[in-house]
Amino acid sequence: MNRLASRIVSSVAALSMVIGLSGCYFFPEEEKLLDPPVLKVEDVTYSTYKAVKKTIINKAAATGYCVSQKQENCSFKADGEIMTVHVKAGDTVKAGDLLAEYNTGDLEYSLREQELKVQQAQNTYNANGSENSRLQLEIEKNTLAKYQNQYENSKLYAPCDGLVSFADRLKPGTKVKAYATVVTIIDPEVIYVKANVNEERKFKKGQDVTITIGDEDYDGTIVKTPIEAKEEGDEDITSVYAEFKGTLPSFTKVGTVADITYIKEQAEDAIVIPKYLIKTLAGREYVQVFKDGEKIEVDVETGITNATEVQILSGLSEGDEVVVK
Repeated sequence: MNRLASRIVSSVAALSMVIGLSGCYFFPEEEKLLDPPVLKVEDVTYSTYKAVKKTIINKAAATGYCVSQKQENCSFKADGEIMTVHVKAGDTVKAGDLLAEYNTGDLEYSLREQELKVQQAQNTYNANGSENSRLQLEIEKNTLAKYQNQYENSKLYAPCDGLVSFADRLKPGTKVKAYATVVTIIDPEVIYVKANVNEERKFKKGQDVTITIGDEDYDGTIVKTPIEAKEEGDEDITSVYAEFKGTLPSFTKVGTVADITYIKEQAEDAIVIPKYLIKTLAGREYVQVFKDGEKIEVDVETGITNATEVQILSGLSEGDEVVVK
């Protein structure tokens, strides 16, 4: 019995030793720590603009439209219903030509009938000489004058020779208000450009300019500026007027858009960059230049500036790469 107990005790002890030695296999293996991530710094790239040599021009400009020194706006003196507009833009007319007329309905018949009534009243008065006959004659004459006035007001005549620059395309039956412009007549030989300006000294009287209409350029001269307008007491003191020299443009109506320009400053073989690349700080002007793999700041001195470009007098050379972003 003692031997059996002794064997059991020995077996239990041996088993405990085996379990103790192999117990680590029942727990998860400890994970290895990862190496910290390494950031790879990429080379920084910049968008650049190469400074170039070119001619830079600064122009003074104003946009306006063509007008005539002699212009007549033709309109009816009374309200009415249009019957016909007899002319169109581009037509040449003479003073007294019929331009347009109203629908008069039975007015012509009433006019002729009233003329007969006046003649009848005149005959009666001549026959008896009575006061009543004289009064009736006056009444009939007044009625005739009213009809004649209505008839004359239904006709629109050209007040002068010239060129039709505008004719309203009114359909028959269209109602027209008194003094609404139906036809405009101009003198095509005396055309100039009128443009609004925000600086009264931007142009000078007598100054040579270029007048541009579409793709065509014409020589012109400034004939009036806001300064002269103020001196002469004109109402329009914000406009400049340019007259064509020599050849007139081949257009048929006023209102054609035109540009007036002249060169204020010009430099050839100038170092030029877009003006948005210039940076300013407390009166300092500088640009960022990409050089030898680095972005550096370079102070510059600027010259002529126009709407989009600027001349660099010092600080940059042709081919320098100016950083855009």
